[in-house]
Amino acid sequence: MKCRQWVAWWMAAMTALGSFNAIAESAPEPATQVAVTDDVEFQVALLERARAVAASGQPLDLLVASRLVLPSELRTQPAPSTSPRQSDGWLDEAVRIGSDQPAIARAAVTRCLGGGSCDVPAAIQTLQTRESDEAVAQLLLWRLHVAKGDTEAASNAWMRATQATRYVDDYAEGVALMDRATRDGQWPAPPAGFLQGKPVDGETTRSITVFSLAAAFWMPGLVDAHRQCPANVVAERRRQCRQLFTTMADSSSTVAVSLGTARMIDLSDGPAERQKWEGRKRDLAWVSTRSAELLSGESNGASRVSLSNYLRWVGEAGELPATRQLLASNDVAAQPPADWEPPRITQ
Repeated sequence: MKCRQWVAWWMAAMTALGSFNAIAESAPEPATQVAVTDDVEFQVALLERARAVAASGQPLDLLVASRLVLPSELRTQPAPSTSPRQSDGWLDEAVRIGSDQPAIARAAVTRCLGGGSCDVPAAIQTLQTRESDEAVAQLLLWRLHVAKGDTEAASNAWMRATQATRYVDDYAEGVALMDRATRDGQWPAPPAGFLQGKPVDGETTRSITVFSLAAAFWMPGLVDAHRQCPANVVAERRRQCRQLFTTMADSSSTVAVSLGTARMIDLSDGPAERQKWEGRKRDLAWVSTRSAELLSGESNGASRVSLSNYLRWVGEAGELPATRQLLASNDVAAQPPADWEPPRITQ
């Protein structure tokens, strides 16, 4: 979980606007991947923090605790493992008492799709009712019903996804949950070799840990939507896909906006609409590239905003609004100069 590993992930996600199509087409089925460090003291401290968070017994705290403890479990119990894991126990309890909360309901269905427990009727009910206008929830239900072979239910979930008016930024939601749960108290010392041995305070370590863990559980449905809506889609499916990707493009998630914008370029009705989406893609590339430079320290000057403040902005406003706020705080224009060209992405 070194800082440069996080920055590399962040910059790749933020700047790979032009290559998202290739990434999505070649991506495997979603799987949880969490960076694991060999620093025992850090892992022990992380486990203690997870236990303290879980002690409240509140459903969202149990969800956060299950995610905080997972790196330690993967270190001591590499997958696949038949031994019971504390993360599963905490998530089971969160699902049992908190499936009326959308974040927990999505986590329950996501775990089922990943091969975990599928005894989640309350979570499914929450996504079908309270989240009927939210695209990520409906894409999850679509996958679930496809896996069960329930054609009618899958068709209904797909229809709801394409008629949705919201596309949740669940990455920012995860950041907010873990930020609140870990903000108070002393954070463990960073692992050995963290940031190539340079001095790092506990708050920076906490921020990077929260960003890294949130990234491991985010954005279900992106690859599914991409595969169901190829560039050459026609007729009624094309209309549905246009509505779905327009909703994505209005999200506060940078990657969802990237995919939505890129696919709407493919699905544009004529040159004028295509030019509009091309302009949005260019503006997004500017915001993403400059924000990544500021956060990685590769710009001409250090950012005036601490990583912990940026973390709070992501949790409060969403990822893309936070990057725009970061640029404004550093006197960087919101739109690129006329002669600016997005960086080329090497595959």
